[in-house]
Amino acid sequence: MGLEPGAPASLRVDIRKQPPTLPARDPRPGTAALQESPMRRMIRYCTAHSLWPLMLGLDYCTLELYGALGPHFDQARFGAEVYRPSPRQVDVLLVAGVVTRKMGPVIRRLFEAMAEPRFVIAVGAGAISGGPFADSYAVEGGVDRIVPVDVYVPGDPPRPEAIIDAVRLLTARITSGEVQM
Repeated sequence: MGLEPGAPASLRVDIRKQPPTLPARDPRPGTAALQESPMRRMIRYCTAHSLWPLMLGLDYCTLELYGALGPHFDQARFGAEVYRPSPRQVDVLLVAGVVTRKMGPVIRRLFEAMAEPRFVIAVGAGAISGGPFADSYAVEGGVDRIVPVDVYVPGDPPRPEAIIDAVRLLTARITSGEVQM
């Protein structure tokens, strides 16, 4: 009755017992039916609070980006004060200014040289959509046509507070698991 016939008593297996099945994972990013491990949460927290950005200043929006680095705004509070010159040492690419067709392959090369996990913040209307120069033959329609963008900072040029809010938003999205790592 439920046991395999003809098998010794020590090797009998109850065929009525099915192995426990795990709930199916939701394929949408940021939602998981399974419980996340404490180690994974700790890795997300540490990644979110130790962002090392690479600043790619292409145009006038770069001045506001430099303003956000000053002592008045103090980005060190958010763990993003270490701006590195090499793409191999960073995990956030800050693109500020109008992206031209000539700079597109350079941005793509910098993005591919970054270590995983890597994130992109588009700063200003020029990086988001081409800004006031969108109708030019030499301007790319936005940096999101070249690399995937995680956070957009609107404005022409955006205020330093908006740039700091973008870093805080990226930190919150990484911690919550909304951004894929």
